[in-house]
Amino acid sequence: MKYKLSAIAILLICAIGASAQSTATINKPKLTASNPAVETPEKIDAKASSSQADWTKTWSVVVSLNTTFDSNLEHDVKPVRAAGLAPSIVAGYEVRSKRHRIRLISGLSGSRYTRSTDLNRVGQYLGASYRLSLGRWSWETEGEAILKGTNDDRETNNQFIFTQKLGFRFDRKTRSQVYFAYRLKRYAPANADRNSVNPMFGIKLSRRFGKKYEWDFGYRYDENRAVGQRQRYIRWTYDTDLKYQLTKKDLLKIGFSVRPRLYERTVRVGDVRVPRRDGKYSFDFVWQRQINRNVGFEFNYGFEKQTSNDQDKFYRDHQIGFSIFYHFGNGEIIEP
Repeated sequence: MKYKLSAIAILLICAIGASAQSTATINKPKLTASNPAVETPEKIDAKASSSQADWTKTWSVVVSLNTTFDSNLEHDVKPVRAAGLAPSIVAGYEVRSKRHRIRLISGLSGSRYTRSTDLNRVGQYLGASYRLSLGRWSWETEGEAILKGTNDDRETNNQFIFTQKLGFRFDRKTRSQVYFAYRLKRYAPANADRNSVNPMFGIKLSRRFGKKYEWDFGYRYDENRAVGQRQRYIRWTYDTDLKYQLTKKDLLKIGFSVRPRLYERTVRVGDVRVPRRDGKYSFDFVWQRQINRNVGFEFNYGFEKQTSNDQDKFYRDHQIGFSIFYHFGNGEIIEP
């Protein structure tokens, strides 16, 4: 009797197992070439690998040491010469695909001159941007914070900038960009009358000639809406630069800009008072040499001249600089 029961139990177990196997066979789709809608494990792995390959993640860190000689450090009528030393470090991280790019940048720099000046400081840069590309069009949103930075007038302040850019590519060699920016400038409490909002808009055109030349032209209009009337002005900027890839390791850049400026405040010219007008002219030359993948140096020369109907605002300035930098990361240098 015991043997009969054991045999019956074994038969029941085998029947249940066969039923389960049959059910599993029915529920499981057939992985055959005649059923392309079914994703095999190989297809799933290939699809995941392709999706990951569409996105690239790069990072870079650049450590540099900059030295400068300035013939007119404070941009005064009576020039004051000074030499300076400025170490810096800039770190960047970028995630991009065919249409999208996200970029994060952080920098820290310090400067020390042979003269006592508020330009002896430690400054910080923080920036983030997102760019969307659709065919020939691109749309980029950017936010920046510059703490204890300097502006065109060699003034130390904090700046917070929001920029919106719209780009269009005519062909592989010609690009254009229209942008709008809104900047907040904040000074030390002693100069609170300089605090301002600074809306601006501009255009930029870029054209490549062959594989070695690239030419840029830009125009910008901005208003400085300061707390104090003396610091309120309208400014127009026209600038152009030419880049030339001399060799695989040598890049030359020449730039020129004109910045006329019209103030709300007035100055006396002869027997009448007229609005103050300035004209600023700048010329820059840069030679950059990449010694190897990680190490390079840069030599630059700059000349700046300002004219004005206010006799106390004339100045000229020559600046010579040399810097050496070390770059490490898994891609190109990521800069602001």
